[in-house]
Amino acid sequence: MSDSLLREWGDEGVLTLTLNRPERRNAVDPELLSAVARALREEGERAGAVILRGAGDEAFSAGYDLSRLTGTASDLDADGVIGEAANALRECPAPVIARLRGHCHGAGVELAMNCDLRIASPDLRMSVPAVGLGVVYRYQFVARLVQTCGLARTADLLLAMPELDGERAHAWGLVTELVPAPDVDARIEKVAARLASAPRAAVRGTKASLNLLAARGVASADLERAQELRAEAAASPERQQALRRRQKKVSG
Repeated sequence: MSDSLLREWGDEGVLTLTLNRPERRNAVDPELLSAVARALREEGERAGAVILRGAGDEAFSAGYDLSRLTGTASDLDADGVIGEAANALRECPAPVIARLRGHCHGAGVELAMNCDLRIASPDLRMSVPAVGLGVVYRYQFVARLVQTCGLARTADLLLAMPELDGERAHAWGLVTELVPAPDVDARIEKVAARLASAPRAAVRGTKASLNLLAARGVASADLERAQELRAEAAASPERQQALRRRQKKVSG
C-alpha cells in the first residue's frame, strides 16, 4: 500500500481515501494515481460509500506534480494514469464523494469531477490552468465539464483560467453542495452514512444509469441496461426492508 494514499474504513462500510502528500499540497503523481485506482478496484465492491479527500484543509489536490513533467511529448504518458484513476472513480460500484477544501487545480479537478458528489466549503480555490502550461486537456475531462457546467463556462474555465472560490464553483455546478468550513466533515459523513445504509442495488443501479447517460446519452441499449438495473433494484430484499422501514415510520 502506498504511503501517499491512506485507506480508512469507518462505520457502515464507508471507505475514506486520503491523498497524503501535504508537503506538495497533495499534488498527484503516477504512483499516487495508480494507488487511487488500485484502492477503488480492490475495495470498491465491498464499500457502501467512498470519500476522496486531501490530507489537511489546505488542499484537495494542487494538480499533477509539476516536478514530474519534462515539458516534452513524453508528458502525455501521464494521460494513462490520470485516465486510470478517473475511470476507477466512475466505475467504482459505490458512490464516491469528493471532500473539497482549499486548493483544487488541474488533475485535482479531474479527479473531483469524476466523483459522484462534490461537497465543498467556501474556501475552495478551483482552477484548470492547463492552457497556461501548454497543455490540451484530455477530451474525456473536457466532455465531462461540458456536461456539468455547459460549453460557455467550460470555455471560460479552460481558456480564461479563472480561480473559482467555493460559491462560484457551486453556482457553476462544479460543486454539488456548499457547506460552511466547520461543518464540511460532519455533512460528508452524514451523506456517506445515508448512502451506505441505503439498499445497495438501488444506489449502484442509479450510479450506473447516470454513468450510462453521461457516457453515451440515451441509446436503446442503454435504456435496456438501465431497465435491468431498475428491475434488479426493485427485486432486492434490501429495497423491501427499506420500504417497510419507511412505511413503519410514516404510519407511526
